[in-house]
Amino acid sequence: MGTTYNIKISKSIKSNEVKILKYKIDSLLLDINMMFSTYIDSSEISRFNKADKKLVISQQFIDLFNRSKEIYDETDGAFDPSVQPLVNLWGFGNQGKVNLIPVDSVIQNIIKNSSYTEVILNNFELIKLNKLVEIDFSAIAKGYGVDRLSQFLKGKNIENFMVEIGGEVVCNGKNFGKTWKIGLQNPFSDYSSENILEIIKLENKAMATSGNYRNFFEMDGQLYSHMINPRTGYPIKNNLRSVTVITNNCLDADAYATALMVMGTTQGLRFVENHKNIEAIFITGNMDDYRLIKSSGIKKIIKD
Repeated sequence: MGTTYNIKISKSIKSNEVKILKYKIDSLLLDINMMFSTYIDSSEISRFNKADKKLVISQQFIDLFNRSKEIYDETDGAFDPSVQPLVNLWGFGNQGKVNLIPVDSVIQNIIKNSSYTEVILNNFELIKLNKLVEIDFSAIAKGYGVDRLSQFLKGKNIENFMVEIGGEVVCNGKNFGKTWKIGLQNPFSDYSSENILEIIKLENKAMATSGNYRNFFEMDGQLYSHMINPRTGYPIKNNLRSVTVITNNCLDADAYATALMVMGTTQGLRFVENHKNIEAIFITGNMDDYRLIKSSGIKKIIKD
């Protein structure tokens, strides 16, 4: 996944048991990569993207595809895994950077020929209605990985833990009797404890953050974010810098955070307020003048 993972367990465990756990966790993460990494040519998702029509896929792939389709419909396409060709076109994918801004006619052609509605599932076969369609689960796979590791730990009768992959987090149970606390990083600063904007209290909840403040390029004086709006084909243009989502599982938190970045603050906040199981913090502005906009239920999970 091109990032790190961190697991904390609130329980006394023997060193040999830790080694066994680590081996099994690493194996599980490798399995997830072999399903969903677009940087591995032999992964399931890469084989589907290279296929002309269809591919027999695993049950895990089916589960992620189906939930992604539900969130795609729910967000009116703001979350869209078929954005992969546009991500590559803008130089943020596995094909490397670009030297020129894409031509609008090319962008519109990709939008025309690439939509999540052009991919259907029939039993264990994932079928392309248009052979040009490619999918990318990078906006949901880390969250999926966090959930899978959480399920693995519960299967080992470990109930009090924190799992984090690349900033996406699940906290289950207690941290030696106390509520787990996760810092909300200032997107305009380095990763130090002095640059924490809020402390989030998490108990049997997940948290994920999406932002456009680190992965971008500049050309002809214009900044282009890696966050592509699948509806327009262009990098998002708003003053929203990051969205942090708290919900019941990390897969959903990961996907919703991406969708809310595409929606922007006003539409995104309205979406959150209409979904009782989702809370969010929007950070807008710039380094010298930024603002935190919080959903109505967020006060319950912020440390006083």
